Amino acid sequence: MSKLAALVATAALFVTATAGAACPYPAEIEIPNGAKATKEEMVTANTSMKAYMAKVDDYLACLDREEAEIGDAVTDEQKQLHTSRHNTAVDALNALAARYNEQVQAYKKAGGK
Repeated sequence: MSKLAALVATAALFVTATAGAACPYPAEIEIPNGAKATKEEMVTANTSMKAYMAKVDDYLACLDREEAEIGDAVTDEQKQLHTSRHNTAVDALNALAARYNEQVQAYKKAGGK
């Protein structure tokens, strides 16, 4: 299992564990094979990547609001879950961004502009 797949599976686990939570985890986007992609596919991937990043930012802000709403009653377990959900989302975003950047380089190497 790839590192990204493991991160996504972990993220799904946290989302499932917190079913009923008000913070929807953003769906992963498709990144085309840069060595074979058309310019249009790469432009679409760029637009999708920006939208995904915004959705992850919204998700992280939602997590922060959830914890703030609990206030002083927040337990150590809830803090730990918040931190885990936050870190998992950031790790998944970083992994997807790295994969996207690899495909952009592959696209350029293949002669795309």
